[in-house]
Amino acid sequence: MTSRAQETVLIVDADILIRQPLAEYLRECGYKVVEAADVAEAKRLLIDASIAIHIVLADVDPPGPDNGFALASWIRTNYPDVEVVLAGTIEKATRSAGELCDEGTALKKPYEHQVVLARIKQSLAARERDRGKS
Repeated sequence: MTSRAQETVLIVDADILIRQPLAEYLRECGYKVVEAADVAEAKRLLIDASIAIHIVLADVDPPGPDNGFALASWIRTNYPDVEVVLAGTIEKATRSAGELCDEGTALKKPYEHQVVLARIKQSLAARERDRGKS
């Protein structure tokens, strides 16, 4: 099992006033955190082989041509070992969910930092359990 200090969370959110405090909180909890303001930046970070990202927390409706659901689909296709947690308002999630509803994990914004931490721990633990079954 990977220790928390080795696990990296990628936060994808255009709002720095939301992204930065959450990133700092997760760092205080022992995670490495990288930040992206949009989907294009997130993809560049995921492609960068020098950064091993274990879980992505993405806004469902970041600025730019792609939304969080498109990012989640791209990640699942290209990086199946990376966990994805989507976050947004109920209205955005309902409007945008599409085919990923059954697959995706969603959080409500504004973030409750403890809920985000619990979801990250839960997703990473599930990944480890699934690997143990293989």
